[in-house]
Amino acid sequence: MNKDSLFKDGICLTPQDLIRYEHTLKDLIYDFLPFDSYSLYFPKPVAGKAQQPLVTRYNLEEKHLMLPLKLQGRDLCYFIARGVNIKAPKTAPQYLEALATSALEKILLYKTSITDSLTGMATREHFMVKLVKELDLIQNCMMPAPGGCKDPGIPTFSGSVGVVVLDLDNFQRINDRYGYTLGDSIVAEVGKAVSEAAFESVVCARLFEDKFAFLIPDGRPKVCAQLAEKMRLIVERIPVEDPVTGDILKISTSAGFANYPQSLSGPHFKRSATEQGRILMRKAAKAVATAKDSGRNCVFAYSDILQKGGKVLEVLPLQRLALSIGQSVDTREGGRFLVWSPDFQSGAQAKLTEDERISGTYPTMYKAEVVVIEVQEEIAFAEILHLSDTAWPVTAGDRLTLLDEKDSFFDAQAGPESSATPQRDIVTGLFRYKEFIGRYSRLRQNMDNFSVAVLRLAAGPADQGGNFQKLTDAEVQKVASRAENVFEVSHTGGRYSLNSLIYFFPKQDSDFVMEMILKLVRECETDFDIGLSAGLASFPFLNYRRSEILDNCRKGLDHAMMMEKPMVAQFDSVSLNIAADRLYVDGDIYGAVEEFRLALLADPDNILARNSLGICYAQLGKPEQARKQFEQVLEITPSNIMALYNLGWACQMLGNRETARDAYERCLELEPGNVFSLVRLGVLAEQDLGLDEAEQFYLKASELKGGDSLTMRHLARIAYARQDMEKAREYLHLALNANHNDAYAMNLLARLYLESGEDPQIAEVLARQSAALKPGKEEFWETLAMALEVQGKNTEAEQVRSRL
Repeated sequence: MNKDSLFKDGICLTPQDLIRYEHTLKDLIYDFLPFDSYSLYFPKPVAGKAQQPLVTRYNLEEKHLMLPLKLQGRDLCYFIARGVNIKAPKTAPQYLEALATSALEKILLYKTSITDSLTGMATREHFMVKLVKELDLIQNCMMPAPGGCKDPGIPTFSGSVGVVVLDLDNFQRINDRYGYTLGDSIVAEVGKAVSEAAFESVVCARLFEDKFAFLIPDGRPKVCAQLAEKMRLIVERIPVEDPVTGDILKISTSAGFANYPQSLSGPHFKRSATEQGRILMRKAAKAVATAKDSGRNCVFAYSDILQKGGKVLEVLPLQRLALSIGQSVDTREGGRFLVWSPDFQSGAQAKLTEDERISGTYPTMYKAEVVVIEVQEEIAFAEILHLSDTAWPVTAGDRLTLLDEKDSFFDAQAGPESSATPQRDIVTGLFRYKEFIGRYSRLRQNMDNFSVAVLRLAAGPADQGGNFQKLTDAEVQKVASRAENVFEVSHTGGRYSLNSLIYFFPKQDSDFVMEMILKLVRECETDFDIGLSAGLASFPFLNYRRSEILDNCRKGLDHAMMMEKPMVAQFDSVSLNIAADRLYVDGDIYGAVEEFRLALLADPDNILARNSLGICYAQLGKPEQARKQFEQVLEITPSNIMALYNLGWACQMLGNRETARDAYERCLELEPGNVFSLVRLGVLAEQDLGLDEAEQFYLKASELKGGDSLTMRHLARIAYARQDMEKAREYLHLALNANHNDAYAMNLLARLYLESGEDPQIAEVLARQSAALKPGKEEFWETLAMALEVQGKNTEAEQVRSRL
């Protein structure tokens, strides 16, 4: 078979591909041409002159070979090999060129295998491989131990990743009416348009048919939202005309995105990177489905589904509702929602004069407030707590908005008893949730102290199979019956959800209530083999209001579910610490700071909270406040490596190099293999001691696990300072091979290409990618401007500099 038929899809290698696959190319060439060192050289085009063909050049004395890389009749670049022994310098070059071409064909064959032939985007399989690799790389960044790399001063792998999914709206109708040929041309045009609009660092893929995906390194929710909206507008503006009928077609797309780790919850992090990648894709697909359900041609974030993406699926008897949100979007029992109708969201207009009009939108009118009582994988069931107007009932299709406990409509109704005959749960005999909340809201108003506890069955639907409700009712009944015997004081109980109970203890000391809850949990485990988790919160606690205690109780339950048996937790400093960690992961650093401060107010000796607070201060640009927090941690635990390292980091930010160096050296005394301390000492040595000392630190770090990805760029910087450009280039290629999104390595490599007079287009690509990854670095934009100026693109260079 003719090998040219393997490459008939128009896929070719570009100079950027050679840089991307440089490590593979080096290995393939080394198999037939051993060398001591190497580099790629891209000759700079001469304006107004035809490109001269690349020819093999060999310097016998210096053992220096310039081997041209050619493929499909195109000259790509030179592969410069040093320390080469060629026994037949007159006849060998043609064979070496043929072998080099064979190496390029292997790389092209690989590229063809991972490229969608219709759009030129990556295939779904390659996209998943890249996603899993990205998740693998950032796992280390999520480690709270000293081995973790949560240090903005040592840029390594990004601490997050975003996935954006696009799905063309009603596209099957176009295929059915106008044919699949036109459909394929539209998909190809859309793929080309969105790929060109994406940043260089974004992996663009066609998942299947008319669905596309984008992998965004360091993809925070805001960045993903901006890219998704940008892509939506691009697709909307693509002109499409049927060449047969002349019909003008309007196409649109629905977009959804999910972020790692923000969109994943506790149990997900125990799974492999492969599993996590699929979960993330599933969540992004769920966001797309919500966007389509919300009217199409819009963008939806996975994190917004629970907030405003749910709807009523069905109205059931006994004031129950089936909702479109379940465990897949992190719905929890006890969650409250406002119900509103999309039919009354239209606007109003009035014509005042011939030239003047006024318009507005009706305010949202809420029909009801509901509480979730059972959660399944994809749906949930809720009970109506409050109906605003009995003549305006809840109907299927009504929308949901998540409601905070303190904003509840029902609290506004607190007052007289809602009914003379209180409604009780048939199974337990306790109050139904609606009745319990009404009583709780009234009783707590003037009470100086009280406690609230929520008990939840540890087993879920997956553990009990199809008889979940029957078995759950039986277990809840046993727990409620035993609780009546264990609780020796006045209390009010309620059915919190299908598998949860809630109890209100008026005027009771929290420690005494804690003892009773522990006794109940142990007895249920021993006598009934029923596993329980329980969260407890009390008033007064810090500056929390009475209306916030139930929410604190939920946080206590979250805390309990992370514990070993007995899974019982009283809302305290650790619970606040857990809540703050979630805010930090979601990117709300200011909210995390407030929670960490409250955690320290509850327990000044909470070293995890104090250390985390210091990290937040440092990231907010407050190194002095960060330093004080780390020093206080070390007063309590002098051998805390994490605090020592962070103290060094804060002192380095403040310019106190000697104090920083002492902190890093103490880290190494406690843990000789601490890679990050070695890298930090290398950075300090570059500033104070000299390049030789710094190089020794970097080389030592490079020999440790994970050190190669951290040190190659630093070693390249030292080689660059010594004017050893070839060595610097080699280190930079190794850095990019270890971390393909190392913006600093890209920027320095772009500068090397510019300074060596090579093809500035390659430098431009690298500079653009580095600036896109780190838009806050002015020197990266300056490198891009320089690359544009060398090519005569002065107007574009001025536009780039205007951002500085």
